[in-house]
Formats: sequence, structure tokens, C-alpha cells
Amino acid sequence: MNIHKFIPQFQLNALVGDHGYPHNAVKSSVLVPLCDIEGKLHVLLCKRPSYLKHHPGQICFPGGKFEQQDTSLKATAFRETKEELGIPEHEINLIGQMNSYWTLTGFEIKPYVGEINANLTLSPQTSEVSDTFFIPFNQLSQSDNWIDLNFTRNQQQVVLKGFMTDYGLLWGATAQIILNLIKQVTPSNKNVILPSV
Repeated sequence: MNIHKFIPQFQLNALVGDHGYPHNAVKSSVLVPLCDIEGKLHVLLCKRPSYLKHHPGQICFPGGKFEQQDTSLKATAFRETKEELGIPEHEINLIGQMNSYWTLTGFEIKPYVGEINANLTLSPQTSEVSDTFFIPFNQLSQSDNWIDLNFTRNQQQVVLKGFMTDYGLLWGATAQIILNLIKQVTPSNKNVILPSV
């Protein structure tokens, strides 16, 4: 799949209705940056420095909490992407938005999907981003590439999905957003892994 095939699939199969947890969530948003590399669709991801207090060493999308100066959650995603990766808004072709993802820790994450140029020079903010890397979308779409992660939360067993990268384990909210995106653009593909949460 390339970006030109992805866009109509994403727009034709847009999910409807945000259904979250009944708590007063902290609003946040992320950008899901996509681009073609050698004619194949890729996803851009970040790795957080290991010394950070919150989510150290985790793989994530650029994004963060809604702040008072933000006019919308979309503005939050664009602001954070510029701060973290040096990508200005005019370099992002916004394709659309996904349903929010509510975390068990009390956050609402609103994903915005955007196209960037693969040759764009990234300028990571080293205090927030230690590495950036691309993963081919077709690798993410294959169920065999995902592993089960078993957790106990509130004395209940929870199974999440994880994807091993050269930069560590992709899991948690970022992994779930990717799985939701895969489901959205390939609803009839039985080989695609579906979200478990």
C-alpha cells in the first residue's frame, strides 16, 4: 500500500462515534505521520529518552496534552509535532482524524492522521525525543508480527498487543492507535490483526 491507496481507504471507512470511559479524561492529541518511502507507506514514530519521568523510553507519536493556548486538539497535535520534531504545520497534509482512544490512566488521546514528505529534515527536540524511525505499514498490518502482552490490572488479566522494533517494544496507546488505523483501512482483510481493547 502507498499513500495514494491509503487516503481513499481511510476516508471511505472512517470510524464514527467516540466511545470512551466514564471518567473526566485529560484531553490530549497526537499526529500519526505517514509517508511513502520507495513507493511504500511508512509510519513515523518517536522514542522518548530513558531519563524522562513519564513514559521513559517508550515509542510514541508526536503529541501531548491540550494547553490553554491551543484552539483545538488538532492545534495541539500540530504544535507538539513542531516542538518535538521541528515539522511545521504547512509541511503536514492533514488526511483526517480517528476516534479518540481513552487510556486506563485517565487520558483521552485524539489521533490526527497526516502525510509528510519522506525527505523532510527532522529536528528532534532532544529533551523529548531520543530517536525517530519509520516502520513499513505492511509490516504493522501482519498479525504474525504482533505479540500478546499479559498484564494484571485491578486483579484482572488484560491482554494487549506489542510489536518489536529495532528501538524497543511498541505497545500501549500508540500500538492500539496503530491497530485501530489498520482496522479502519483494511476492514475486510482477515490477516490483519484487530484490536483487543
